[in-house]
Amino acid sequence: MALQPDSKTDIDRAVTSPFLLRVYWRERELFNPWEFSVAPPADTTGIPDYSSLLPANLRQKSLQAYTWPDCTLGELTGLMSSVLPPGVLPNPAVGTRIQYKLVFPDTRATVAEGGRGKWIDKPLGSVVIGGSAAELEDGDMEGLKASLDGDSLKTLADARFVIGDYVVCTIYPPGQDGRVAPLPPPGGSRGPPRDFGGPPRGPPPRENGYGGGYGRGGGGYRGGYGSRGGGGFGMGPPPGEWRRGERPPGGDYGGGRGGYRGRGGRPY
Repeated sequence: MALQPDSKTDIDRAVTSPFLLRVYWRERELFNPWEFSVAPPADTTGIPDYSSLLPANLRQKSLQAYTWPDCTLGELTGLMSSVLPPGVLPNPAVGTRIQYKLVFPDTRATVAEGGRGKWIDKPLGSVVIGGSAAELEDGDMEGLKASLDGDSLKTLADARFVIGDYVVCTIYPPGQDGRVAPLPPPGGSRGPPRDFGGPPRGPPPRENGYGGGYGRGGGGYRGGYGSRGGGGFGMGPPPGEWRRGERPPGGDYGGGRGGYRGRGGRPY
């Protein structure tokens, strides 16, 4: 049974429950996925989810929304346009480029000294606010979405999004001459800190692995660090042929303290 519908699945939002999506934004500067790697404390009592451990500079520029796997980048752009602080988007916003990426834990990497896991990113797409945006009235989200160029129709499901992944976006205002900012040069995840050792690795294909973790279903951290019950997630992905976002073979894999059976966690 698939835990997430694929990009070809029609979703009835009237009867399908949404999930919580966390979006992080900044201006002109790309995110380094290593910014999301935080060593969890020994005592997790009172910590609601992994994202609450992130540095303040990330948490202060973030938003939360309930949405569905068929959410498009155009919808995200409309949402951000309505909630970003004044002055972040130029007025008018014509020519503004917003670049989106997924950030998620690399489940194949080893945990470094100090308990930090490795996080990687994957391009989602880029959206440019088009010329008709200059004539929009405040709150006209449908008109805004119609004015978008680029990858505005791309969905989270197209990128094999898994609940627990983060979406990050970088906002590029147009130049002084009104030209749209070019996309930054392509590149994978930047290299690991020195205490990881070994050469930098690009993101692996998003087939095996998982996006949740943390013991109570939030945030996503390689292996998590267990709930207050003390079970922990200190194990690798299950063996066999399976795709990321699907229930792995064996049903209640890893039962007992290490797995998800009987402790309220999620399967891979």
